[in-house]
Amino acid sequence: MWACAAEILRLAEAARSGRATREELSGSTITVTSLGPLAGIAHTPVINHPEVAIVGPNRIVERPMIKGGMVVARKMMNLSSSFDHRVVDGMNAAEFVQQVRGTLECPGTLLLD
Repeated sequence: MWACAAEILRLAEAARSGRATREELSGSTITVTSLGPLAGIAHTPVINHPEVAIVGPNRIVERPMIKGGMVVARKMMNLSSSFDHRVVDGMNAAEFVQQVRGTLECPGTLLLD
């Protein structure tokens, strides 16, 4: 996981500075996009061909939730996604989204691998 994070940082810096090569910027299968900083709470991301999926976290907002019979404020976020069903079965897509949800709700589980 840490090696992956370091590579993402390296590639992001190379892209921002204009030093990324064509090979470094090709071959992906999924995009992560975010309208959250623009106050977006939901959107329909469009898949970048030839990728097969795109996932977009949205703005985090406080919403009322019931916890232990009491109404409490809880931070919530919509997660938008699109999948190419010619390549990805809907059940697999739903399982992927649930895995992402679980990781976002309990990020400490990333350290268990």
